[in-house]
Amino acid sequence: MKKTLFLLIPLLLLVLASCSSNKSKLNTYLIPKNYVGWVQIIYNQEGFTAIGQANGRNIFTIPESGVLKTSTPDVEYGVSFEEFYYYDEQNRQQKIDVDQMIHGHHIGDGESVNGSGKIEGPTVQEFFVGTETQLQNTPDPDYPVELMK
Repeated sequence: MKKTLFLLIPLLLLVLASCSSNKSKLNTYLIPKNYVGWVQIIYNQEGFTAIGQANGRNIFTIPESGVLKTSTPDVEYGVSFEEFYYYDEQNRQQKIDVDQMIHGHHIGDGESVNGSGKIEGPTVQEFFVGTETQLQNTPDPDYPVELMK
């Protein structure tokens, strides 16, 4: 019994290590000061810049419109450690209380279906910036119509 247990423990550790192989992503979202509403990050958009990198973090600088289009092909999946900041004209940053002001964070694939039933269209990441009350008074955004095929 002890010999079997001795052999199973390393195997179990190997299995657990392989299950947690998703790399941790450090994401920083910079949101215009006083912005309230849905943010959409649309991936795989030709002609737009890639998501920035600084100090080992992915930097998402959200424009005033709340829609960030990027040439980055897709979301980097895995465990994510996210920080959200408001920024002003002088690029001063103020940390946002995630529990109070960030809601409904989700990622969806394209909403268009081709003739063979395959879903097409780029990945869109969305989250709401504002209070719970503001979220309740703001409809969920639609998948951007211009991306549907």
